[in-house]
Amino acid sequence: MATAPCTVTFGRHATDLAGAQDQRLAGLAESFRAAGDATDEISVERLWISGALVLLRFASRALRERLLPAFARLAEAAERESATAPTLPVYLWDSASTGAHPPPRPRVPEDHAPGALYHFFEPTLRGAYQPGSETLSMLDFEGGVAWHWVSSAFDQSYWEQACPIRQILFWWLGARGYLQVHGAAIGTPTAGVLLVGKGGSGKSTVALASLGSDLLYAGDDYVAVTLEPSPRVQSLYSSGKLEPEHVHGFLPDLLPLLSNIERLESEKAVIYVDQHFPNQTTSGFPLAAVLVPRVCPAQRESRIIETSRAAAFAALAPSTMLQLHTAGSDTWTTMAELIERVPCCGLEVGSDVGAIPEVINDFLARLSSELS
Repeated sequence: MATAPCTVTFGRHATDLAGAQDQRLAGLAESFRAAGDATDEISVERLWISGALVLLRFASRALRERLLPAFARLAEAAERESATAPTLPVYLWDSASTGAHPPPRPRVPEDHAPGALYHFFEPTLRGAYQPGSETLSMLDFEGGVAWHWVSSAFDQSYWEQACPIRQILFWWLGARGYLQVHGAAIGTPTAGVLLVGKGGSGKSTVALASLGSDLLYAGDDYVAVTLEPSPRVQSLYSSGKLEPEHVHGFLPDLLPLLSNIERLESEKAVIYVDQHFPNQTTSGFPLAAVLVPRVCPAQRESRIIETSRAAAFAALAPSTMLQLHTAGSDTWTTMAELIERVPCCGLEVGSDVGAIPEVINDFLARLSSELS
């Protein structure tokens, strides 16, 4: 996984910034065009996110096969919308499967850590570069276009396949009034909960325990929230990731559905929920509450308990900042406002995870009755 990010430049003087940006964008376009010419195949996939159309333009079939499954629900939502003009085109390609030359990349220290992430922020460009995995993501705010290049589609990590282009989505959603957070979300068409906490706290277990119930699954690990005109969750990915011991201990029925069951010794368990529960995934719902789960294997029943807003903020904010890498002070402010806007409770996760959906449903019903 990536270490703490560092700011980096392409080695240009500030006085030549505009010209340097033009060269970088030209280099990206040239590399993508070379990939498309080599494969003679550019596929376009439509996603509907936060009320806008996103076009994924793949010049690499291998990369498309690895990244597209995570966006299944958003692609289905796009088919139902009548929008004709894209809000954000994203160009995606790799060099290994296409033979295309790499685009210009930032200069980084030769002794960088294996998982190091470097980011840059210029007047109209935002970017992130991981030299270890040879991955470059850029968003041109002025041009309204994004780019995602990887050295090899065949070497994509399981977490990148489960949650693709999350830095691009983080920057773009921020400009649309949405904040991408580290959390899971489940609920009903009229109300849902955001599950927050550091890795291993139980949020993924709770979210995936809802599969097969009448609750809707909006996402695990990364979802987006907006506060205006009222709090709401936006789904980003239909994937779910879980510690292998939690699958074996709590959700063994999911084992046959995992996409990487043969690699659980070195990877988290990954399930593409829309492939197996297509009627249970959702593109989003109104946010009714924040829940802070805690695994309590010694007790059988799960239950909602009181918790402070300070505890909820502590469960949400640090892990979000760590996971998103390029977040700034405005992210802290938005998360603090979110915690103030909705009820916050704890959730003790007992060994009988099959009963969790009923606990969540009862909780949402109580909140609804209190508001009516």
